[in-house]
Amino acid sequence: MAPGGDPQEQTDRAQELVRRLGGHPATALGLDLDDETDLGRWLAAACLLAARSGEPVALAAFRALRAAHLTAPAELARASPEQIASALAQASYPKPEVAARRLWRAAGSLLAGYRGSPAALARQAECAEELAARVAALAPGIGAATAAAFLRPLRDAFPAAREIPLSPAARAAALHLGLLRAGEDEEGEPGALRAALGSGTPLADAEAALERLGRRACLRERADRCPLGDACPARARLARERAVGLPVD
Repeated sequence: MAPGGDPQEQTDRAQELVRRLGGHPATALGLDLDDETDLGRWLAAACLLAARSGEPVALAAFRALRAAHLTAPAELARASPEQIASALAQASYPKPEVAARRLWRAAGSLLAGYRGSPAALARQAECAEELAARVAALAPGIGAATAAAFLRPLRDAFPAAREIPLSPAARAAALHLGLLRAGEDEEGEPGALRAALGSGTPLADAEAALERLGRRACLRERADRCPLGDACPARARLARERAVGLPVD
């Protein structure tokens, strides 16, 4: 289905995707991104999620930090890197010492430069690039991908974040599902996706589900591995091409 098709069908498809693959990680962690303290905690979670450990391991690591009272910027900055690493190691997070020092430095920088407030960090940024650069400057090892992952669910909170693009995986999945049109302006894709979703599914939840879908199947053009099964549009297209004898890559 192309963008601009039946709105109810698009809404239903997005809701089903979130039901199957889950919503945004911040929701799974019980973080309220309208709350200033939880914004700082989300920064720590985003740093953990950016590693290649996989989402379940990263979520477990954050929960281990929370059990040790080491998620808010002030808590992380007061602790030693060794204390943080110990909590991460309990969740089998890879290279816990490296991740711990990154979290510790980022928390310290946020406190020193912005009184621990991500909102203060974002307040003077004039564009998405400047905002992402400020996040990345908090600590070595926080790259553009981590900064973008942190900022994507905050597009409504921070005006400068509105043009943070979709991840390649989420974009590939949105194209396969007909929620985006090929050739869409990259900076306009979040708005186009929001419009396609309607009011039924929050953008952050849909974007997170699309990213999971994209990583599993769409980004690698592996329709055979799509968790949507027979509901996968790419799989249906391939089946039609095989039926009429067209070459399939």
